[in-house]
Amino acid sequence: MVQYEMYFTNEYVEEILHDLMSIIKIDVNKDDIEAAVQERDKNSQKNLLIFEKDGNIVFIDCNDRDWIFPLVVRCQEVYADAIKEIMLKWDNLIREEYGQELTNDIHNVYGMEKTLLNSIEEYYGKTL
Repeated sequence: MVQYEMYFTNEYVEEILHDLMSIIKIDVNKDDIEAAVQERDKNSQKNLLIFEKDGNIVFIDCNDRDWIFPLVVRCQEVYADAIKEIMLKWDNLIREEYGQELTNDIHNVYGMEKTLLNSIEEYYGKTL
């Protein structure tokens, strides 16, 4: 397994999910996305978008604390290169849009401590 993580600006949630899900073949319901983005209770687990299929999992915390959403993808190694490429593409597109330094790599954090996933689990009091 590999786990890649990044932050992204909320206006790209559907496009990023579309790209990621086309690789790991998970269906996305736009109503689920809209419900998570519109949830106003900052402590509600309804802020979480979780998509899972065949051991591949995509997590997005749509809490509007600052309109920057954490994205976590845990997937089988067969998908790792394609997922990494998509996440790096989006990360750099967003960084370029906001005049930030581009990223050269997104690292596999599977099994590490202090990950975005750990922070999300701690915030919501839920093991994902």
